Amino acid sequence: MQALGFTDYALTRMIGRFCGTGILVRLSGGRGHVLAPAGDRQQALRLARRMRAELGDAVWISVAWRPFQELAGGVREAEDVLRIVCALGRPPEVHQLDDVAVEFAVVSNPEVSRRLTELIEPVVTRPELLRTLEALIAADGNRARAAADLVIHRSTIDYRLGRIEALTGHSPVRVRGLQTLCTALAAHTLARPRSPSASDR
Repeated sequence: MQALGFTDYALTRMIGRFCGTGILVRLSGGRGHVLAPAGDRQQALRLARRMRAELGDAVWISVAWRPFQELAGGVREAEDVLRIVCALGRPPEVHQLDDVAVEFAVVSNPEVSRRLTELIEPVVTRPELLRTLEALIAADGNRARAAADLVIHRSTIDYRLGRIEALTGHSPVRVRGLQTLCTALAAHTLARPRSPSASDR
C-alpha cells in the first residue's frame, strides 16, 4: 500500500483498529505491507476496499492473495502491481494483478522487458517528455485533458508527443503506440531495484 498524508505510526494504529489482531504491518514513509488473514481472493479484496474507505481517498492498495506457503510470492506480486499502477499514473484505489495483467505479463519476459526498457530510455531521461507521457496515460490518451493537467498549451503537448515518437518510433497518439509506450514505462519501472520487502527481512 501507499498512503499520502499519514505518519507511519498513525497509519499503523488506524490499520490495527480496523483489522484487529492477526495482522502484520510494515511501513516506511507511508508505503509498505499489510499482511492480513483472508479465506480467498474475494475476501482479501473486500477487506482492502473497506480499509481504503476507512483511510480515505489518497491511498493506493494492491492486493495479492496466496496460501501461507506462497506468501513471499504474494508480497512480490503486490509490490510489482503497486509499482506498475503508480508508474502509469493510475488513480488511488484498490488494484490487483487483473488491472495490469498485460503490462505484468509482458515485463515478466526478460528479453521483452529489456527491449522495452531500452525503447523508453530516451523518454525517461527527459523529465518534460516523461511527465507528458505519464499525463497522457493518466488521461487515457486524451490530449486536451493531459494538456490541461500539465497546464500547457495544446500545441506544446503535440510538440512533445512528436518528440516522443521521434525518439521511440511509436506514436503516443495512436492506440497501439500508447499501449507499447505504457508497457515500456512499466518495464522500466520494474527494472529499477526493488525496495527491501517484508519477505526479505
